[in-house]
Amino acid sequence: MFIEDDEESKIQNFDRDLQSLIHQPNFSNVKGIVIGRFQNVSKMSKDILIEVIKTKRELNNLPIIANVDFGHTSPIFTFPIGGDAEIDNDCIKITKH
Repeated sequence: MFIEDDEESKIQNFDRDLQSLIHQPNFSNVKGIVIGRFQNVSKMSKDILIEVIKTKRELNNLPIIANVDFGHTSPIFTFPIGGDAEIDNDCIKITKH
């Protein structure tokens, strides 16, 4: 699952939105999460993001990569919609299949 937010996102909004995604019927099919880089105005830091993620027990065994340049960032990378991807935590890379 790929998650990104815009400049209007606040920490509490991201926390609530993440919890809402977890409650979706097919969340059990998610095998990993890639989180886009937050805008500076959001005040999201690495430590705060880690704390938010730790509050979600459903994420305990999922690989999660954050601070990726996609979504509302510059520079920007666009992931194509559809298909399969692989997350390799050992070398922190994402490959499309």
